[in-house]
Amino acid sequence: METTSGGILGRLGEKTLGWVILGLLLFLGIAIYRMPAETKAAIWSGIWRSVAWVAIAAAVPWSAKLYIRRIIETGTNWASIGLLAGLIAVDIIAAALLMTGWPGGVWTWLAALGALAVAATYNYLVTEYLSEMAGG
Repeated sequence: METTSGGILGRLGEKTLGWVILGLLLFLGIAIYRMPAETKAAIWSGIWRSVAWVAIAAAVPWSAKLYIRRIIETGTNWASIGLLAGLIAVDIIAAALLMTGWPGGVWTWLAALGALAVAATYNYLVTEYLSEMAGG
């Protein structure tokens, strides 16, 4: 549903932004088309490995549903810390198996550590939710 609160300038801005995005996408498509086959293969390999890692990192913490009640029954924070450490270890192992080598530069290391931080935060949020659903 379209709103009329922006007026003519808002509509013009939307159209301009749409054309700019279309132009950038076309430019990116042409740039990828002109790349050598090895570069294209490396890009696609990086994309599918990243998607696979995100899928693994997103699915792993939900496995805690199988044993979260037992961890709650222990009544110690160390059991919860152990659970989170185990989930993060699985994320790191999955990343290491999917990588073709170590990150090459500072930005790559920062991106890898940032992704791991996001995965660790996600692990915490999912286990917290599962704990609440299990009555803890």
